[in-house]
Amino acid sequence: MANNPLLEMKGIGKRFGNMVALQGIDLALSGGEVLGLVGENGAGKSTLMKILAGAYSRDGGTIAVRGKEVELDSPKAGADAGIAIIYQELSLFPDFNAAENIFAGRELRRSGFSLAPLSHGQMRREARRLLSEELGVEVAIDRPVRELSLSDRQMIEIAKALNSNADIIIMDEPTEALEEVERKQLFAIINRLQAAGKAIIYVSHRIKELLGICSRVMVLRDGRTAADLPVADLDVDKVVAAMIGGALSKQFPPRVPPRSDPSVEVRGLSRAGAFDDISFSLAKGEIFGIAGLEGSGKSALLRALFGQRAYERGTVKVEGKDVQLTDITDAIRERFAFLPAERKFEGIFPEHSVGWNLSIGNLGVLGKITLRPSKEKEVAASYISKLGVKCEGPQAEISSLSGGNQQKVMLARWLLTQPKVLLLEEPTRGVDVRAKSEVYALVQAAAQDGCTVIVVSADNAELLGLCHRVAVMFEGKITTVVDAATSKEETLALHSVRPPETLHPVGGING
Repeated sequence: MANNPLLEMKGIGKRFGNMVALQGIDLALSGGEVLGLVGENGAGKSTLMKILAGAYSRDGGTIAVRGKEVELDSPKAGADAGIAIIYQELSLFPDFNAAENIFAGRELRRSGFSLAPLSHGQMRREARRLLSEELGVEVAIDRPVRELSLSDRQMIEIAKALNSNADIIIMDEPTEALEEVERKQLFAIINRLQAAGKAIIYVSHRIKELLGICSRVMVLRDGRTAADLPVADLDVDKVVAAMIGGALSKQFPPRVPPRSDPSVEVRGLSRAGAFDDISFSLAKGEIFGIAGLEGSGKSALLRALFGQRAYERGTVKVEGKDVQLTDITDAIRERFAFLPAERKFEGIFPEHSVGWNLSIGNLGVLGKITLRPSKEKEVAASYISKLGVKCEGPQAEISSLSGGNQQKVMLARWLLTQPKVLLLEEPTRGVDVRAKSEVYALVQAAAQDGCTVIVVSADNAELLGLCHRVAVMFEGKITTVVDAATSKEETLALHSVRPPETLHPVGGING
């Protein structure tokens, strides 16, 4: 426990029905301290932070801020106590622009009267200052945030928290949507906040990153405190062991060589302003990674292959046959499958069950004329067991599952279609170390069954550990293609910031 803590939580408990989410959690935090909070999905991290932010009520325990006990029974109460939270699942108003979101609930007016007209110009100027000067990013201030990239939205969330002038700032997976340059900018902001006496709780699955910026790490496991130690006493293996109650054998499964027969051939694929003259050939069972910074064209290319925004020129062949991918229906007909990065908004149907979410991608397996609920339950139960999804069964609400288990349900949805080509966009964003290793094993198993996998990720270590080869994109073009087994993260980072060299055509695994 810290001396004279700015924040002190004692004996915090929380239940959801029969499930115990938190049991007797104690947490103390001093001004100028950065506390790392880690744990597997479902360990209780987000529940504890939502209690602190006033989004959840607690069933037991006390909370004191600056030595005074407080009742945080609403988000407003949390804000009034000087607590700001940046949620992992972004909480912006999609139809508001950046300035409107940053000042939501704290709008500036032309005079001191509560009914005075809003000062939109002043809010825009201050929002632009926060984003460009404080965070070092350029964001289109006047566009609705639904039209902005995920990383831009994450920066707006961070700017919103900075604008609150809170003394206690909770950052829940703040770098999951950020590229390397933006992460460094955020770390510089954290250092400035720390120097200003702010207290920060940094929730992350990126353990190496967390050990580099925090002074102390608290580990939750099954709703209890498993460790609370200074960073000097920890390393990645010790944190992982505390998280899962033992050592993690291997994060990445052994690479299995792809087959010799061709699967996907892309030639001259182009779309103005997104990507240009993209060519590669992949074998059955190959896992092909695509690296690059935000805006490099990597996600636009992946989504074009799923027909979301069609390419304008070029050809795609699957097993030697020309295919047209003008829309998503075409892609699904050709047995392409796509797992998007934004699970909450583009992946799950939060109001439906696990079984419904799992089977919606292939209703044909549930009956030819009418859908059979019993068949849905049978199919879902089979995949829940096979993929190790932790839930109460097919009838459980998908929104009740942890991020890692939701991701496995999304994978199961597409594996049920028996895809020829599996397109993965940030496949392990927001999931813990154990869930990551389980997702990697599922991807490897799909590849062994002959599925060709294309992975877009901001995590270069993930691409090098999982894939056979990795292409790097810069300003819409492929700059290089490397053998993942013999390359380093620095190589990918270097090629992601420089124009393409003269490249030979990108052939199969040996080409």
